Amino acid sequence: MALERKLKPDRSIGGAIIPISMPIIFALIAIIFEYTIALKVAAVMMALFGLFYLYMLLRTGNFHLLVVVCEAFFFTFMFWFLSERYVFGNWEGQRSFQVAMMIGTITFGILLIFFGINRRLQWRGREVFELAAESVEETGDGYTHRPRPVGRVEYSLHELRGFARFAAKHMIALPYISAKSITLVPLKMGDEFFRLLGLLGDYRDATWVNFDVDGEVSVHIAQKDYLEYREPLAFDRLCQSFGQLFIEFLDLHSKGEGIRAVDRMDELKIPFFS
Repeated sequence: MALERKLKPDRSIGGAIIPISMPIIFALIAIIFEYTIALKVAAVMMALFGLFYLYMLLRTGNFHLLVVVCEAFFFTFMFWFLSERYVFGNWEGQRSFQVAMMIGTITFGILLIFFGINRRLQWRGREVFELAAESVEETGDGYTHRPRPVGRVEYSLHELRGFARFAAKHMIALPYISAKSITLVPLKMGDEFFRLLGLLGDYRDATWVNFDVDGEVSVHIAQKDYLEYREPLAFDRLCQSFGQLFIEFLDLHSKGEGIRAVDRMDELKIPFFS
């Protein structure tokens, strides 16, 4: 599908900060202290990384993330084991360790590349923002902080919760579920660390789509997300389109055709770290 990009080019490195910082920290500690300490620190970093992705897996139900969790814990064990054996030089079983390390690295590398290419490990916020703006050509009525009502749906709370699980599993949006409403927060790659760890504050300051128990749908677009568009799009029209996009996704899911929503995003071919 040919779609003119309405978002500015993604120049953030939020999604790559942690992978890039790990080898830098390892190298600095190895230089300042010693190699065994650097290996132990690397093991701790990988363990924390794995725990975070385990939490994300439990939060979203996206079991493709299990690959990242297993990779992190595999290297946690290997780095810690190596730090304990390194001082002994050519210890018994060194060859077996090297083979296991090579097999693990190759196996997890192939799996991560495969799932990355197929966008199974990627938050889809950027696609959501592009699709919401697709039909908005008007510009110029300015941004406001107030949520906007955009329509009404005739679905039960049970159906809405099913859709929320679907949106989380396919990383379309992070759901916040209460007794009276379901709020879906689309995340761009790199934002998930701060949002899931609660470092970005209350989700109500983010961009979200809310479905309440009475079927009313409302939208709030964060100013920082609005400013990511190349042009100052008509705000009311953008909110309406944003809500309508999620209503369409809800309708597809209710018909058992939710995968079509995922296909629409896949067709945009947004880079992995965006």
